[in-house]
Amino acid sequence: MKRDNRYQRDKKRKLCKRRVVIEPIIGHLKADFRLSRNLLKGKIGDEINVLMAAMAWNLKKWLVATAIFFVKRAKILCIIV
Repeated sequence: MKRDNRYQRDKKRKLCKRRVVIEPIIGHLKADFRLSRNLLKGKIGDEINVLMAAMAWNLKKWLVATAIFFVKRAKILCIIV
């Protein structure tokens, strides 16, 4: 808004930048880890669904990082031998 001072404008910009970073991740969670549809009942079911999707996301990231590590290590071993 025009009447916002500089601090308020900067705070809103920061929130918008954060939102731009988070929204693609939420989109991937919905598409890849079935977060768009919840088959569990109630508030606890919602929480379980979100936690399971987040765990799957983190596990996928960990597996990719581990695979990259072992591929690089195998290349180094091939060069040494």
